[in-house]
Amino acid sequence: MKQTVPPTHRPLPIRGNPRRARRPDRASTPAVASRAACALVLGASVLAVASLPAAAQKAWPEKPLRIVVNFGAGGSADTMARLVSPSLQSALGQPVVIEIRPGATGSIGAEFVARQPADGYTMLMTSGAFAMAPALQSKLPYDIFRDFTPIVGCSNAAQVLVVHPSLPVKSVKDLVAFAKKRPGEVGWATAGIGSTGHLAGSLFNELVGIRLIHVPYKSNPAAAIDVIGGHVPVMFDQLSTATPHIRAGKVRALAITAPERNALLPEVPTMAEVGFPKFQTSIWLGLLGPAGVPRDIVMRVNSVVNGFLKSPEARERFTPLGLDIFGGPPEALASRMKSDLAGAQATVKAAGIKPE
Repeated sequence: MKQTVPPTHRPLPIRGNPRRARRPDRASTPAVASRAACALVLGASVLAVASLPAAAQKAWPEKPLRIVVNFGAGGSADTMARLVSPSLQSALGQPVVIEIRPGATGSIGAEFVARQPADGYTMLMTSGAFAMAPALQSKLPYDIFRDFTPIVGCSNAAQVLVVHPSLPVKSVKDLVAFAKKRPGEVGWATAGIGSTGHLAGSLFNELVGIRLIHVPYKSNPAAAIDVIGGHVPVMFDQLSTATPHIRAGKVRALAITAPERNALLPEVPTMAEVGFPKFQTSIWLGLLGPAGVPRDIVMRVNSVVNGFLKSPEARERFTPLGLDIFGGPPEALASRMKSDLAGAQATVKAAGIKPE
């Protein structure tokens, strides 16, 4: 009796070349399917890796930011950090912590920032003293250009020459005459070696031909306290921090170092008006990061701070402090740093000061 194969098990008819028909489809084998799956996974991985920078850019910042102030609490850099931080917090959606790390004319805090990761989470709020310090300090633990990324300049401010009221002088010419009769006896207080006050006093000595004695402190507020107390009679102070003491009669203002009088102290003449037109100085405040901070992060912070500087709020806050708006791209701050260092080096050379 002939057996019948059930329809479901009948062999498929062979058409064309029987050898090709019997060869299994390469794409259907487990090995080939596995290789195809691996290729898909690998391709997806490559795409994922390629998209990481964009994802990281969108995610920044993912944690609080830190602004390190490398001068004492209550000084102009500290004040500026607290003025710009609310705008950064609002725009970036993360808290901004102000950290005071003073000492060694700002080099302690600056070195700390220079050694931080270049991820945009740690910035330095510093002043023009940072750029001038290499002219007077030969062993700084960092290079101000190689180890930092300029982000944005915040403000400019003139300095003001003040004396303790007990000093029997009412003008710059009085001070020059008084000091010439007492060479090496009259001291001038500064925030430390390489500070803006140090450079201003050195330039003043050179221009007018006197010899004031340098008395360095750890910070500008510390120096101002001793001038107010009468321990050191002379100081080139920052206009923003000196004005309250001038108005309170704790110190006497003799002249400001700007080319024009300041609305904050309209009665105080400029150095040019009292006979010293070459004596002009100003102090900037600005933000920097460690070397290598990504450009997109730099420009994001720069944009936020510039937005604040252009606001009516900034002008309302700056005017009572005697501050002028700086702002602009990171390159503006970098250029200012270079010019300040060149000016400081010229002053040091002319005054015969040996860098320490």
